[in-house]
Amino acid sequence: MNIIENIKMAFHSIAAQKLRALLTTLGIIIGVAAVIMVVAIGQGAEQKLKAQIVGVENIREIYFEPSEFDEQENPNIYAFWQYSEQDVTDIQALPSVQSVVASSAEHTTILAGDEKVETEVNGINMHYMDLYDYEALEGNLLHPVDYLTGTRKAVITSVLSEQLFPYESAVGQTVKVGAYPIEIVGVLAPSDSIINYEREQLLLPYETWKQIFFRDGFDSIHIKAETVEDVELAVVDAAAILNENHSTVDAYKSYDMSEFMETDSTITRVMTIIIGGIAGISLLVGGIGVMNIMLVSVTERTREIGIRKSMGATRGQILFQFLIESIVLTVLGGTAGILLGALLVQLIGNAFDMEVVLSGTVVLIATAFSLGVGILFGILPANKAAKLDPVESLRYE
Repeated sequence: MNIIENIKMAFHSIAAQKLRALLTTLGIIIGVAAVIMVVAIGQGAEQKLKAQIVGVENIREIYFEPSEFDEQENPNIYAFWQYSEQDVTDIQALPSVQSVVASSAEHTTILAGDEKVETEVNGINMHYMDLYDYEALEGNLLHPVDYLTGTRKAVITSVLSEQLFPYESAVGQTVKVGAYPIEIVGVLAPSDSIINYEREQLLLPYETWKQIFFRDGFDSIHIKAETVEDVELAVVDAAAILNENHSTVDAYKSYDMSEFMETDSTITRVMTIIIGGIAGISLLVGGIGVMNIMLVSVTERTREIGIRKSMGATRGQILFQFLIESIVLTVLGGTAGILLGALLVQLIGNAFDMEVVLSGTVVLIATAFSLGVGILFGILPANKAAKLDPVESLRYE
């Protein structure tokens, strides 16, 4: 009997006991669906993370962290520390630097009519808006002339806009920062970047910010270069410039967001493997269920086996028949699990507005695993059927 006939017989046998076949493969269906769901959600989360951190590979933040030697030489090293405008100019002159993004921040109360809001007011330089590709949701961004001359104009985040002007557009409105009236010329579109998460912020030119808060110097500096290689060179040179300008030895470091991305991606993958392994237990339980029901099937069909052997069927043919039936049963369960998993992945993605990735590789692995379960757990029942004595089988009631 060829393989096609064995497959037909397997389908005929399964069709004769539809409910039993469904209950038998339920563990495999759930296991395969669970594995596909877990991996799809995990890969979707990883891709979303990468999308949120896109572009940071060629951006580095320089932060101040004095060495023990620096602290010993100057115990008050933190008291008057800030980046100077000269620091920014010197770093910008480096050939590997595309732009230097500098800003300073103060928390203060701003007034919009009768409304008072405690918020963060940032003084930013001309390249700030290029850092994470800011865009205007309403109005416009600040123009170069605003930075150069220190105009009393500002942009605000959409979160602050909703607080200050919940029922009207913020563009064209005037708020007071200290004693200074500031015109809102634009509202920033929400950022997808997890690095620059959106909060209540008012951003105005650094020259204007200095006039309001009577303070020079920047609190933060980011360096942007054309490539990852360029930025790696730039941060080394920038740290050397800062150490020289501030008479320190090793007080400036680079904060690399790609390291965070790698760490978070590793965590995501490990969690996916762990949860996927737990879901894989369902496949194992389902395989045991298949083996159990195939043993029952062998017992129920003992006379059929006896008749086939008395008509010349070999031991190998009997073994192959029951093994094919086991494989067909598990592959059907695996296929149903794949379809169920794909449906649930789409439903979860739509219901929770999540990004999910249905991987073709995972589908192939799930199919191969189902096939493997059928072979592994079908060997014992098939072998038992093949070993039956034809005379004793014909006597079996």
